[in-house]
Amino acid sequence: MKKAYSAEERFEALKLASEIGNQAAADRLGIKVDTLYTWISKAKKGKPGFSEEPGNIPITDTTRLKQLEKELREAKEEIEILQDALGFFVKRRKK
Repeated sequence: MKKAYSAEERFEALKLASEIGNQAAADRLGIKVDTLYTWISKAKKGKPGFSEEPGNIPITDTTRLKQLEKELREAKEEIEILQDALGFFVKRRKK
């Protein structure tokens, strides 16, 4: 039965293969060298989940948009807090 490897496992395997060689990496990780060659081929073609770090794997546009909107809201809140704090310290300093 085939084992499903996570994007992180594939990324680390490709990284190791580039450092110590394909056969050595496959042996060390206990995977078939043919599997590693397939991953290398997919990474060269830029297939999602193979060519980038796991945290940067493309996700659906809608999900990404919601994630960015949330980050923007949080950043705006942080800016407001910092502006309030700055105003407080400026007033205090003028006295």
